[in-house]
Order: sequence, then structure tokens, then C-alpha cells
Amino acid sequence: MKILIVRVSAIGDVVHTLPAFFLLKTCLPEAQISWVVQNKAVSLLRDQPFLDKLWVLPDKFLAPRNWQATKKIVHEMRQTNWDAIIDFQGILKTTILMLGLKGTKYGFDYQNARSGMTSFFTNKHTAPVYQNIIQKNLALASSVVADLSQATSCPTVDQLHQHCSLTIKAEQQNVVDEWLAKNTIQKYILVAPNTTWASKHWPLDQWQRLLEIFSHEQATTYRNHTVILLGKDFGDQAEMLAAFCKERNLTIALAPKWDLITTSYLIEKAQLLIAPDTGLLHIADFFGTKSIGIFGPTNAQKHGPFLMSQNQKNAIQVPCAHFYQKTHGAEQKDSNVQDCMYKLTPDQILERVHANL
Repeated sequence: MKILIVRVSAIGDVVHTLPAFFLLKTCLPEAQISWVVQNKAVSLLRDQPFLDKLWVLPDKFLAPRNWQATKKIVHEMRQTNWDAIIDFQGILKTTILMLGLKGTKYGFDYQNARSGMTSFFTNKHTAPVYQNIIQKNLALASSVVADLSQATSCPTVDQLHQHCSLTIKAEQQNVVDEWLAKNTIQKYILVAPNTTWASKHWPLDQWQRLLEIFSHEQATTYRNHTVILLGKDFGDQAEMLAAFCKERNLTIALAPKWDLITTSYLIEKAQLLIAPDTGLLHIADFFGTKSIGIFGPTNAQKHGPFLMSQNQKNAIQVPCAHFYQKTHGAEQKDSNVQDCMYKLTPDQILERVHANL
């Protein structure tokens, strides 16, 4: 039995699909399961022993400059007559990707696909009842299992979480362990400020104030936890905060530039991670690391941590009038007062930190 998972981006979305993958693997142990993903998230999935095949698309695989590379990958996938092709995204680019593939195509129904029209291009549809995206993905995977096997029951989310794991090679673990030892870091808090949408960002000056407090008081207030800033090499927010820490001579450690799976090991070993709605926040939840998630235009219950009940409770929903908008509105871009995310203060974050250390 051959199954293809279509979940090409983004990092958080790939992480949200992992429990559904492990459900398929648990209920269909003999199945050969492959995945097609964009380059930005490939580090999480590359060399994982549970995957039969991993196809890696360019990040903008439908752009004219990438047509040749995309065409080659689609041609390779067309060589297999798939028992199930599962579209966990339901958007235009995944529909285009699947058009030429051979096999039964599974997806969400019109009401639940991100783009309802994509449901016309899949053969079998799931109408999930869910609160969190992980539940939505599990519902689709469960429908595939029911269609392909005689299984009468599926493992619970808690049972799945006990066996969900990503393999991190010894050499990748050693890189992190050696850096921590070199900097005499034992217990630590990770601060990961980067995210994609402008509206998801917690304002830079709020992060600056929080890091100043951590730096000045961490030896006593934060029980000797080192604070590590994550992401200075792949996001503007963290890059500016790293410059701020150097300028003010703050005692904040700066994580090196590592690939995603190596960074995941750093997250797994952390005592706490603080981040907006971003892939690293979801990696923390997957690995069982406590987190404080900051949500504004996206819904914490739907898109936030799910596998750890404590992380669900720790998620902060900031009242935001720009529901699922990528900016706070043109008239508000330069207004600190009107920016929704200013409603969350560093003191409120600190209250959550104290409760989790």
C-alpha cells in the first residue's frame, strides 16, 4: 500500500500534520508513506526512518523559474499508482500539484478545505468536527484509514503523542550539547520572536523591555535560567533584538545558525519557549516543551498548541480586530497606540514565565 502526503508548507503546518502521519503509520503499519514538501520545512523530515520517500519542492514551486524542477518531481511522483493521495492543505497550489498524479485523492469537503473549490479536484472528502487544526488533520487521516483497512478503532491523541517522534541524529545533538557546555548553559528559556505576518508580531520595543528585565534580574527572579534569543540569522525581529542586546550589553545568549532539526533539539531541551504564532512554537508543543504562545489575528484554540494541555492554557489570545489579516491595517502601521499587539505587556508575559518555572 502506497500513500502520499501533500503538505508542502509552512513549518507550523507540517508540524500540525505529523500526528496525522503517525496515525496513518500506526493503523496501517505495512503502508509505504511518502511526503511532498517545500524546501523551507525539509529539514524536519529529511532522513526520517518512518518515511518511504521525501520529495522536496522549491519554496515557490509554481514560479516560472522553478517550473523545470517542479515538473521533474511531479514526473517522478507520477510513476506510482497511489492507493491514497492526501491533500492536508486544500489550496490552489496543492491542487495544481496533484492534478497529474495517479491514485485516489482525499481531501476536505467544500466547507473545510482552505479553498473550497479545491474539493472538486479530490475524489473523497472529509467533513471534520474539530477545534484545533491537529484534530482536523487527524479526522482526514482517520477517513483514509477507514477506507483502506478493516480497522475498527484509532489510537487517542494522547496515545499517539507518546509514540510521535522525530529522529535527531547524534551529530546534530552533539552540536547543540557542545554549544551549551561551552557557554555553561544548563537550564534555559528560549525567546523566539520571528513570525511571518506583520500582524502576528509582538512589537519590538515590548520584546526589548522583556529582554532587559530578563538580563537584569534573571539570576534571582528566573532561578538561574539563561535566556537564549533564537532566530537572529533568519528573521528581522530577532536580528534587531540581537543588535539591541549587544548594544545594551545584555546578558542574553544568541543561538547560532542551525538547521531546523538541530534547532528542534535545542527546543526539546529547553525549560520554556516564548514565541508568537510560528513554527517553532508548534515544534515545542510536539516535543513536549512548555511554551507561552502569543496570538493576535489567529485563533489560539484553533491554531495554537494542542498536544500539551499546559501549553493550551499558557497560550495568550490578544484581542485583535484584524482577524486573519496579515497587517493591522494601513492607517495603523505607524501607530503604537492602535496596534493590537500592544495590549499585551511584558509584565503579563512575566506572570506566565513565573508560573512555569
